[in-house]
Amino acid sequence: MLMVYTLTFTLNTVSKDEEMQNMQNIRNDLWQKTSFSTCSYIKSLRDYRPEIVRRAIQSWVKLLELPFAEKIFLDDSSPDLNAMKLLQSSNQINHFDSVRYNTISHPPHSNFGILISLNLCKSDYILHLDDDIQIVGTHQDCINILEHGLTILNEDKNILGINLMHVDRSAGGQWGPNKDYFGSDVFSHPIQYFGNSACLMRRELLEVVSLKEILNWGKEQPSNWEELISTSDNTSSFLVAKVGTPFTVDNDAWLFKSTFRVSTWETYKYLLLNKLGLGTLASQLSKKIKEREYNS
Repeated sequence: MLMVYTLTFTLNTVSKDEEMQNMQNIRNDLWQKTSFSTCSYIKSLRDYRPEIVRRAIQSWVKLLELPFAEKIFLDDSSPDLNAMKLLQSSNQINHFDSVRYNTISHPPHSNFGILISLNLCKSDYILHLDDDIQIVGTHQDCINILEHGLTILNEDKNILGINLMHVDRSAGGQWGPNKDYFGSDVFSHPIQYFGNSACLMRRELLEVVSLKEILNWGKEQPSNWEELISTSDNTSSFLVAKVGTPFTVDNDAWLFKSTFRVSTWETYKYLLLNKLGLGTLASQLSKKIKEREYNS
């Protein structure tokens, strides 16, 4: 009896090992189907914004070690190749398979550069991070939510895009979470808009409003790309995080965005409050600006 018991135990152990190996193979397959892309515009290296971007990129260190099919960085027409220079100074440039420079100009409100970086990707799925997105928490937390999102894309062909950031409904207007997504404690469908600041997407999403259409619009492009693809009342093809995630944006990033600046007075007030050691008041001001931009 003892020998039979021992044999049975050994067979069960092998079975569990095989099961774990199968799960790991599935995970590896998902990563190999996924490209990583980011796009950056740095007007001046002597500005405040480069430090925001530098902190963000340096927080990606472990993420960039994951076995993506490819990792693409696009400098979106920065003067003097500033985004490329910043990437090099952050010591992360060797983590990218392709570092490109976009020479086609576009209106400031457009997501043109981001859309180019997405179209450079060849894989079934794409992870995109804006250059000011920071990753916080543990590396395992980051892996868990990404693999959860990739599994959804792999199993539910209806889902085209997943916003990995949690946008508080009271502050985020039409970008926040709404109806729960069946089978997930992390994601729900958005109220109206899909956000691509930190997102996973299916490649087919790039054809909903294509780069060619954006090119043809030129300066007449009516809105940001993520709004153009998700203005329908039907939000069933998009998801947004309904709980906190490792993907965040510093409040001060809303004062120093690449495409616009808030008023000179607000910027001056923010910097002055920080200089006087009144960081709490500075944070309250930047949070107010963030909520205003989300709801505008």
